[in-house]
Amino acid sequence: MIRQAARLKKLSSISTMNNAVIKRTFLSRAMYNAAKKVMPPISQTEQIALGSGTIGFDRDIFTGSPSLKKLNETYDSKLSTEESAFLSHQVDTLCSLLNDHEVSQKKDFSKKAWDYMRDEKFFGMKIPKEWGGLGFSTAAVSAVLSKLATQCFDANATVAVPNSLGPGELLVRYGTPAQKEYFLPRLADGTLIPCFGLTGPHSGSDATSLIGSDAIVEERNGELGLRATFKKRYITLAPVAGCVGLGLNLADPDNLLKGRGNSGFTVALLERHHPGLNMGDRHMPLNAAFMNGTVEGEDVWIPMSHVLGGQERCGFGWNMFVECLAEGRGVSLPAGSIGAAPTVCSAVG
Repeated sequence: MIRQAARLKKLSSISTMNNAVIKRTFLSRAMYNAAKKVMPPISQTEQIALGSGTIGFDRDIFTGSPSLKKLNETYDSKLSTEESAFLSHQVDTLCSLLNDHEVSQKKDFSKKAWDYMRDEKFFGMKIPKEWGGLGFSTAAVSAVLSKLATQCFDANATVAVPNSLGPGELLVRYGTPAQKEYFLPRLADGTLIPCFGLTGPHSGSDATSLIGSDAIVEERNGELGLRATFKKRYITLAPVAGCVGLGLNLADPDNLLKGRGNSGFTVALLERHHPGLNMGDRHMPLNAAFMNGTVEGEDVWIPMSHVLGGQERCGFGWNMFVECLAEGRGVSLPAGSIGAAPTVCSAVG
């Protein structure tokens, strides 16, 4: 009798739980359907962003179960012997050449510091060794940037751009063989200092809103190319850069691409002396010393061979940005903050 009563009580509890689950499911489905009707559809740009990259520790954060132990066991950020030696010798030497007060007063580094950064390949840390770079890991680049920030934040910003927002890593992943052969060795040894032209007067650093940076596919003398007009502002390293990666909003009204490439966000790679390209007028954001300036051009003719990755990569710029450059931003900016923290602590006690 007692067993039967316990069994009935158990069955009653299960029934109650099932009813609760059914109610929750019904309410959840109703709420989901209601929200779905008012939410805008996911755009193509957003879909590309969602489908790029991989899932790592961020998954644990969003599921509410982050574990520092798991993070330490999963991700090994140890530096190689070569990377550790670079951090102890070349980075220390560069720091000794940088007097933060003098840099902030003169708004520039000494020629000796500039030459040392070039000679020791500070601008080519992420470029593979086969192209003349150092081939360092992301952890090593982060460590270098953090250490530089403790001595001179302007040096941190100067080294960060070629190893994150500069077109070097984009060329490694997406460049044509001819583009890699020409640009990568020159970027690695500092012959060409790179910059990336994204920010405009009305669009900030939003790669999906390239207001005032337009290009149209045209054909001239039997050659396919782009006619571009653009105004870029606050482009780090522009006053001293030898080449620039340009973010453009490409249109193909006459369907000249014929399925080889698409309209949309496209990256072009131009050298400083390119006809019609004007890289000048230095800015002084927050009175900082690192080089910052404008990149402008009107009706500039850009042959299709100057599109990063060639014609097939027309319209592929957003993929490049979220898959490659976002990684650089996610490393270089936090590294600078980590390096600046000791300076702040020493100032405020």
